[in-house]
Amino acid sequence: MKQSYECGEWPALRREAYITTMSFPPTISSSRKVRGTLDILAGVLIIAAYVVLLQGQIAEGTFNPGKHFAYLTNQTSYSNIVVLLAGGILSWRRPFDTELYVTVRANFVAYAFVVGVVYNALLRGPDDFGFHNEVTHIVIPVYLVADWLLRGTRPRIGWKTVWIGVSYPIVWVGITLLRAPFVEWYPYFFLNPEEVGGWSGVTMYIAGITAIFAIVVTAMVWVNHLHLKKVAGPQGLSSTATLSSKQRSVR
Repeated sequence: MKQSYECGEWPALRREAYITTMSFPPTISSSRKVRGTLDILAGVLIIAAYVVLLQGQIAEGTFNPGKHFAYLTNQTSYSNIVVLLAGGILSWRRPFDTELYVTVRANFVAYAFVVGVVYNALLRGPDDFGFHNEVTHIVIPVYLVADWLLRGTRPRIGWKTVWIGVSYPIVWVGITLLRAPFVEWYPYFFLNPEEVGGWSGVTMYIAGITAIFAIVVTAMVWVNHLHLKKVAGPQGLSSTATLSSKQRSVR
């Protein structure tokens, strides 16, 4: 006899609960596999965008690895490839995501959103509408945010996610500012004191963007908790909760 569970019944249960309360492995729902396939396609789309970008730059002789990998957009986009492909594989191999994966994904959803907003609000030029720019600054941020808002079947993540999320941009800024005098180059104008009225201007931009990162990551955690409340109902679900008769089907 084999038990199967709907996708939405899993998020509030911890791994140990699965081990101690269920005798049979759950099946993976079709909807989870579809979402996993979309993650894989999104990851492949980013790869295609960078293939087009790098082919063009190499052909023109403008590719500079030191600059290319210094941009926060490129660092987060390359990371998004890993996050999305990992999410796709997990969706096909496991009935639920791990807490670690969801924590990582929450932060990269926030990074994609902030990078997209900052680029389109402050950095986009009148001719910056190439395939790579549209994929990394519009398509992927929209997909990641929409997926996070709509998919309510993830384990609960803690508020420590916010501090983990903010730490990466802060470290990136610190390394960038330490490196800039040696390479005489800043990846973004708002990090260059000569373009924003001195170091006070740089500090204001850094503080503002850091606050935005913190707010957006906080929103990701809040949405995650909100989804769990909707699934659990007013009684809530503990880590050792068992599924109700409405949630269990035996075949």
